[in-house]
Amino acid sequence: MQQRRLVGLSAVRYEPGMFRIVLPALLLAAAAPAEAQLPVDRNAITLGLGVGAIPSYEGSDNYRVIPAPLIRGRVGGFGFNTVGTHLYVDVVRDLTGRVDVQAGPVIGVNPNRTAAIGDRRVRALGALDLAVEGGGYVGVTKTGLATPFDSLSANVSYQRDLGSVHDSFVLRPQIGYTRPLNFKTALRVGIDAEIVGDGYAQTYFGVDAAGAARSGLRAYRLGGGLKDVGLTFAAQHALGRGTLLKGWSLFGIVGYNRLLGDFADSPLVRDVGNPNTFLGSIGIARAF
Repeated sequence: MQQRRLVGLSAVRYEPGMFRIVLPALLLAAAAPAEAQLPVDRNAITLGLGVGAIPSYEGSDNYRVIPAPLIRGRVGGFGFNTVGTHLYVDVVRDLTGRVDVQAGPVIGVNPNRTAAIGDRRVRALGALDLAVEGGGYVGVTKTGLATPFDSLSANVSYQRDLGSVHDSFVLRPQIGYTRPLNFKTALRVGIDAEIVGDGYAQTYFGVDAAGAARSGLRAYRLGGGLKDVGLTFAAQHALGRGTLLKGWSLFGIVGYNRLLGDFADSPLVRDVGNPNTFLGSIGIARAF
């Protein structure tokens, strides 16, 4: 998982990529935006900060606590938000209908195995450079299913390493269902997956002969493919007299991720880690 995204809920708008927890900076956003037919300001911003627990690297059974900031907003009806360590920008102006289409660029970094590696044998493989990734995404949201305000969202993003760290791609499809209970409380469930290229697979899950000699791990080569699937639950509740549209709120997120196939068989996972990882975050946000 690219150490995925923790996201703060908002009954006003759910931004792309939500509910998958990724690397350092569990952040707040939602899989494919939805206006939810509530009053919407074309210019708005939500800022938040929390703490989260994530694996020390993909497939690690050691966990670390990290800060979880949130930036999400709209300017002139065009949305933007952080998802993990990536920024998504929706260049399709918001509509007020029950079907909304989103598309735009994605830019960010992948800090997997760059620091705070929990296992000494994995540390012996050496730290990796920070990968800068860029690409785009498209998505669609249908609002008004069981209630006038709930929504079903789907999107897919594609990103490539803009440098030479893993020199490969990450393709991420996502589906999410959002249910505002009222103007103060919202719930969301999301599922997603990641498909990666050969370079990503070997960089983060492979072990060459020199690495095997240094670490004591077995040598291992693998190709790209379906890397993992994830399931996430999130909730947000407005504090005091505020609502999810304006004021202070608390958010909480829990998630499960499962590495698959050759990725789960990697010595970094099977021998010294775990293909099953659990993630969580809690924090406070302010909508303006």
